[in-house]
Amino acid sequence: MIDVSNRVLTNIKTHVFDVCQNVVNDRSKSPASFPSLSVVQIDSPEIAIDLENSENAVQSTVEIQAFSNKNITEAKTVISKACDGMRIMGYVRNYGPMKVSNATDTNVYRMVARFRRIVSSVDEIEKF
Repeated sequence: MIDVSNRVLTNIKTHVFDVCQNVVNDRSKSPASFPSLSVVQIDSPEIAIDLENSENAVQSTVEIQAFSNKNITEAKTVISKACDGMRIMGYVRNYGPMKVSNATDTNVYRMVARFRRIVSSVDEIEKF
């Protein structure tokens, strides 16, 4: 199985460190500290196989959520920086960034964006 989730998480942690030190890979609606960034590979269906039925490529879909307990501007700053990092890795944004109401705590500001890219079995995402 082709799984690039750890590389994506590590690269985004490195790329956003100046604006956000709390980068995790879970989909919690209320992070432990702020600002916070969630980076989760939410889908990875295969899109190419070889004659031996081995997986050759997947469509990686990554969801990023930025959280702030100060204001929406801080959440936008964090997600904007994360969007830049995703673009460097060759991902295309196909949703957002959109402000989303946080049902568990209305004092938390949240922005969500989704990205996709084809990753092949011989394709390596460069480390930042």
